[in-house]
Amino acid sequence: MQYRIGELSKIIGISEHTLRYYEKEGLVVPERDNNNIRRYSEDNKLWAEFILHMKETGMSLEDLKKYTELWESGEEGIQSMLEILLNHRSNVLEKLETYKRNLELLNTKIEFYQSSIEKNKAADLYSKFVHKKNNEKNN
Repeated sequence: MQYRIGELSKIIGISEHTLRYYEKEGLVVPERDNNNIRRYSEDNKLWAEFILHMKETGMSLEDLKKYTELWESGEEGIQSMLEILLNHRSNVLEKLETYKRNLELLNTKIEFYQSSIEKNKAADLYSKFVHKKNNEKNN
């Protein structure tokens, strides 16, 4: 199956501008027809989806470029591609630990404020009225 740039951008959920940028950076290289119109193959689609997936994990554009070049070089690039992925996994794991610590702090703050709200609900208008009356009696 072949896709025009607009079709592919909708299918994979990115803008045409982003696809053109990826082409400019050498990440996705479509064929061109006789009228110089981009034609993306199913392989281009799958590769673009892979790139988007790796971007979602936080992989840098620089590493994506290196990885793409190595992929295109074939068997001789496998060891280097593995090193890129291993280093990236280490970075993802570090970020994951940071997110976990920050999530714990966020949850603690949410619990504190929810508890505070519940305490304030307990001190409703009637309770405040009774408290005020009791204070008036004592004074």
